Amino acid sequence: MMMMMMMVMMMMMMMMMITEIEMEFTKYPESVTAPVGDEVTFECAVRVPGERLTWRWRADDDQEWRDWNNVDGINDKDGVTTRLVVQVRENTPTSLYQCMAWYGSIILVSIPARLTIAKIDLSRNSPERRVILAPLHNSVVLHCKEPRSEPPAKLSWWKETTKGSRKQLDTSHGVLVINNATVEDSGTYGCTAINDISEQTADLPERTYLKVQHEGHGGFRFLETEDYVGTIDKDRVLTMPVMPDNSLRLWCGAVGTPQPRVVWSKGTDTNLPGHTNSLVIENFTGEHEGVYSCSANALRRSWKVVALQPPHWEGSANSVNASEGLSARISCGVPHGQPAPVVHWMFNAELVKTGKGIKATDSDMYIERVEKRHAGVVQCFACNSLGCAYDAAMLTVVPVQISDQDYSAETPKIHIPSQSPKRHNKKNPRKHKAVLIPPSRPNVTRLSDKSVMVSWSHDNHGLPIQFFKVQYREVTNSSNIQWHTESTDIPTHIHSFEIDGLYPDKYYKFRIAAVYSNQDNKLGRSSGKFFLQRGGTQSPRAPTLDKATSLSPHSIQLNWTWSAHGGVEAEGFYVYYRAVSWAGAYEKVTAAGHQRSMVMAHLAPDTAYELKIQAYTAQAPSDFSAILIAKTQRALNAPSTSTEAPAKEEESAPGTLVTAGGAAGAAALLLILAGTFLLCRRAKRPHADKEKGPGPEGGTNNGYLPAKVPITITANPMHGEGGDSSVEMSFLHNNNCGNNANSDDTLPHSRKNGPSRQYV
Repeated sequence: MMMMMMMVMMMMMMMMMITEIEMEFTKYPESVTAPVGDEVTFECAVRVPGERLTWRWRADDDQEWRDWNNVDGINDKDGVTTRLVVQVRENTPTSLYQCMAWYGSIILVSIPARLTIAKIDLSRNSPERRVILAPLHNSVVLHCKEPRSEPPAKLSWWKETTKGSRKQLDTSHGVLVINNATVEDSGTYGCTAINDISEQTADLPERTYLKVQHEGHGGFRFLETEDYVGTIDKDRVLTMPVMPDNSLRLWCGAVGTPQPRVVWSKGTDTNLPGHTNSLVIENFTGEHEGVYSCSANALRRSWKVVALQPPHWEGSANSVNASEGLSARISCGVPHGQPAPVVHWMFNAELVKTGKGIKATDSDMYIERVEKRHAGVVQCFACNSLGCAYDAAMLTVVPVQISDQDYSAETPKIHIPSQSPKRHNKKNPRKHKAVLIPPSRPNVTRLSDKSVMVSWSHDNHGLPIQFFKVQYREVTNSSNIQWHTESTDIPTHIHSFEIDGLYPDKYYKFRIAAVYSNQDNKLGRSSGKFFLQRGGTQSPRAPTLDKATSLSPHSIQLNWTWSAHGGVEAEGFYVYYRAVSWAGAYEKVTAAGHQRSMVMAHLAPDTAYELKIQAYTAQAPSDFSAILIAKTQRALNAPSTSTEAPAKEEESAPGTLVTAGGAAGAAALLLILAGTFLLCRRAKRPHADKEKGPGPEGGTNNGYLPAKVPITITANPMHGEGGDSSVEMSFLHNNNCGNNANSDDTLPHSRKNGPSRQYV
């Protein structure tokens, strides 16, 4: 099952690599070991200010990153830096702490820091008393069994005297070495552990009784068992781990009469600079790893020596641009570290659960069938006992238009009591059968803080459609809010419509209704929950409208060029057009991301049209292209009906709106139309809080009544599709298109707040 990866989906500029979009942490919380009674401060900072910076923690009791607990931190007003203060108490467990940067519905999580309590734990040490017999004049090497301690305890040896007191011994590196041992060295020995941070001192319960005596020739042996001189791994192999920047120290511990000669080797190399009893390699690194052995006569003891390393990724994560319905693979490179790191895949601060449709290895995550809710940032963490390393990949999902013919009970027909359906001709039922094929589930993209573009498709089969209607409702906190119906009757050849007057940081659902030739109507499936994010993310580059060519009295062909040039990949294009003589809103049509031309049909003959285009992603539209003007051809045997025309019919230079004569005519015409335009503006749909009009839901005089049927949309990319917590991720551009109530929607959108910031 896919966990609703949350607010990834996903981070989004949608999408570039983290390094490209600069959505990254400039400071991580650092792991620390602290004593009881201390106060620990974790700090975290991001490059791009976040909407929120929060913290969470969990006990470090297993390797599954679940059951996180939210905790309040202290945030600076700049939205860049946050701190968390933790009081270390007696019952404070070893825990992981992680900061989270929120960018709308996307969450980027930091590398977790481990808080470890400084103390000595003797629970693994038993009150063992061992007896060691050593031959005279040999080098005696004795080890203590190290207790659990954070940080590792320093060990020192002492010897009991005849008066019951202790004599402290000079034992470097926690190992007791007695050269040329004699009978006087016999006695009882013990170890003391010291924790430098907590200043705790503890005597280990083990006692070692050493008896040095004369022995006959032969009898070569090791004084201590393997569990005293190294670590026994799960394969029963004697290992010696070496911390970063530390030295390797091995003691052989072979004795006999006469004292045996010790030879050190690494594999087949027997020329190691080892002393009789010890081998030391300073600044041990991965290059020194291998199997080290000491040999004494017929004796041989070997250690598998490994250099401990914190995790790191070889290679970097790559952005992925996937098409809806197809598969996708997100790669984070190859994780390295010693011990071998455990890899966690996360989406919007949620652990990704593999299973239905999702598979993950230590290097790659596979999604068998990509959906729009999967768009976002995927983070891969590699962690071992020394720390964590992470990388992140941007997953962009290019949506496809869906023609839905399988509709659930949430989309019944809308009954119109005032107009009953026309009777069908029973003599020829096949010819007149009323097959009501509804529009597809709409695709929703953000245009500004208060507006979205809704687009849909229809296969033109079934009973003819007279016009479309768009409905929407807010679903942030309640599912009982009535659907609002836009007053505009949308022509059947138009499958895109802009909804304005919404509120940012709210969830909305949208659906399309079709009104058919028999006056009946039917709803398409509703969209998923769409979060209208305040602010924005990086938008794609604006396309260049190269040419507008008249093809007939009713059509004009547009040609444009567009390239990402290392920026955000466009998911599609919006084409805007209107007659030059009309000062109202533009009509909009949608082109797929791969298109570079389109034929605009259903135009009026002998009429000049303004045309412009913008690229879009789910999060933000581009700036508009320059406007071109083209005029349709005159209808055959018909007088000209054009009120104005540009000097050049087909290829006005970019930016050219009208000729000098046309401009004068337009100015006069605009004065005449000013009153009409203001009335049109007033006739526009009121805001959600003013939408009570005559009839249910402010119904229009065409007799179309919206159905009060709940509909669903999903939001978190790795969850199933039906939860209320679902969110359709949208990274938003900060150009505040149409935020000014007095602005004309015919003008190119401008960045009213200055240069936009890149949010991820």
